[in-house]
Amino acid sequence: MKKKGNFKLAEILVALLGVLILGFCIQDSNNFTGFSNTVNAKPVKGDLGKFTVPKKMRGTWYGKYFDINGIKAKKVDKIKITAHTIAGSPLHKQEANFKGTKIPKAARNWSRTYYPVKFKKDKGIKYISMYPWVSPVLSGESLGLYHYKGHRVLIDRTTSSFRITNVYWKTRKLAKKYGGHKPKEFKRYGEW
Repeated sequence: MKKKGNFKLAEILVALLGVLILGFCIQDSNNFTGFSNTVNAKPVKGDLGKFTVPKKMRGTWYGKYFDINGIKAKKVDKIKITAHTIAGSPLHKQEANFKGTKIPKAARNWSRTYYPVKFKKDKGIKYISMYPWVSPVLSGESLGLYHYKGHRVLIDRTTSSFRITNVYWKTRKLAKKYGGHKPKEFKRYGEW
């Protein structure tokens, strides 16, 4: 009886050892099985990789949109900035000489990003400028940090006319109090 028990134990140990060795072979590289469960995405033409937003710009910001004709939003809007996204749009660097007219599926919600971008008479602000991955016109926005009324704010300029359309604050309370106004020291329109 003891021999049968030892024999069964030996069979179980050999089976476990076989499963363990098979697991290592499959995990080591896919040479053993010849297949892989990872899918390699095709690289997007012109992509130089993700852009990393400076830490001081990250977080949730609040502002009130305003326009050149004196139109001001009544509601406070917000923009969320993470290490690699602004308002949910992934930020990527693009080759300088990229020539493309069709947006690949993978890049449909990407923003091609340039940093630092500076405008004349803008107190040395370094803007992040964002455009659609493929865009026939300059349609996007630029965000840059500035100190205004004793607080760090984000200045938002359009990339088509470079006019200031929003000043974002770190709290909803500050946006309600000061929102809808630009710093007087800035021209409404930026200049290259």
